[in-house]
Amino acid sequence: MLRYIVCLSVLTVCNAAVRASDVAANITIKNASFEAPTIDPNAFPAWPAIDDWIEPDLDAGSQNTGVFANTATGSEDHVANADGAQLAFLGSQRGNALEQDLAAIYRAGCEYRLTVAVGVSAQFPPSDVRPVDTIDLVLYYLDVNQPMDIVCLTIGAKGQSSTRLQDYTAVLATVRPGDAWAGKTIGVAIRATGTAGGFWDLDNVRLIELMSELDAIVNPSFESPAIDLTGFPVLPYMDGWRELDLDTLGSTNTGIFANTPADSWDHMANADGTQLAFLASATGNGLEQDLVAVYREGCSYRLTAAVGTSSRYPPSAEPPADTLVLALYYLDNNVPVDIVSQTIEPAGLFSRRLQDFSVYLPPVQADIVWAGKPIGIALRSVGEAGGFWDLDNVRLAESLPLIQE
Repeated sequence: MLRYIVCLSVLTVCNAAVRASDVAANITIKNASFEAPTIDPNAFPAWPAIDDWIEPDLDAGSQNTGVFANTATGSEDHVANADGAQLAFLGSQRGNALEQDLAAIYRAGCEYRLTVAVGVSAQFPPSDVRPVDTIDLVLYYLDVNQPMDIVCLTIGAKGQSSTRLQDYTAVLATVRPGDAWAGKTIGVAIRATGTAGGFWDLDNVRLIELMSELDAIVNPSFESPAIDLTGFPVLPYMDGWRELDLDTLGSTNTGIFANTPADSWDHMANADGTQLAFLASATGNGLEQDLVAVYREGCSYRLTAAVGTSSRYPPSAEPPADTLVLALYYLDNNVPVDIVSQTIEPAGLFSRRLQDFSVYLPPVQADIVWAGKPIGIALRSVGEAGGFWDLDNVRLAESLPLIQE
C-alpha cells in the first residue's frame, strides 16, 4: 500500500500544549474510550471486537484486537487512570491495528492533534528490549477509499506502565489549501509495528481541531480603559465596543471591573489579564463590535468568549432561565443581521472560573449576502433584570479557503 508519510523523528510527544493564539474544538470519535460492546461482568472479562472501529487483524476472528474490563480498584493490575470501565487491547505484531474514518474533514487553515492514552498489558507486555516493539499513532485521509497516511508518531514499549496510562499526541501542522488532504475525510489509526507475543492497552482517543486567531477584535479582554485600583474597581463603559443599554448612556448595565486579588473569595481564577466585562441579564443589554476584517469567500469562522456569572448577582437559572447569546452578524444598511448564534444558559457556570463557549460559521459561499461584508460580533442578554454575566477573552478564528478541484 503506497502511502504519503511524514514520520515524526521523536518517540514521545506528551501532553502537547494548545497555543494561546489558537481556538480549539473537539472532533467526535465514536467509541473513543472503548466502552462498547459492554462486557458482561459475569463472563470472561475480554471480547475480541470493538464497536465503530475498523480492526485490521493478522488473523481473521483472532484475539489480536478487542476490549477488556478494567479490574477492580486495589487489584495489582488495575489501570488507575482509565477513562470509563473498559479499555482496548492491541496485539504487538505488525499488521494489527485500529482505524476509524470520521465524519469530519481536514479544513484548510486548521491544525489537528490526535491524542491516545497508552499502556501495556500486565501479563503480556510488548517487548522493551531491542528490537523494541512500537505502535504508531496516525492521521490519514482517504483517497478513493484508500488510506493515505499524513503524519505518524512512533511510541516505544520501554518505560510504559501496566497500571497507569500515558498520553501521546501526533500533530498535523496547519492544513494548506493545496494539500492533498484538504477537504478530505479525517482518518485516525493506532497500528502495531513490532513482533508477536505482547499487547498494548489503549484508551481515551481524542482529536482536536485548532483554527488560527484573527487579530481583529479591539479590546478583546476588556483591559481598556485601565481601572484605577486606588478608586472604585468598576467603570460603566469600555473602549472599542458598542454598548447596548436599556437605560441611558452611562448606566451600570454594561462596563468593566477589576479582578480581585488571587486570595479573594470572588477571584476569577482563569481571567485573561486583570479586568473583565460585566453585562446585565435583562433583554436589551449587549456588547457589539464591527470589525475591520470581512467575511472572506471560502473561509469559516469560530467566535469564542469566556463566560462566567457574577458572584453577588448571578443571572437566574430558574425557568425561564436568563440566557446569553453569542452571535456573528453583518451590517445591512447599518443594522446588525445575525448569521449564526449560540445560546448560553447560567446552569453549570461559575463565579470564580470562566468557561469557553463558541459559535461556528461554515465556509462562506460566494453568492451569500454576507460575503465580503465586515464581520460583526455580539454578546447579548436575553432575560430579566437583576443578574450579571462576567465576560472575558473574546476571540475570532478563521480557517483558510479550500481550493476547489
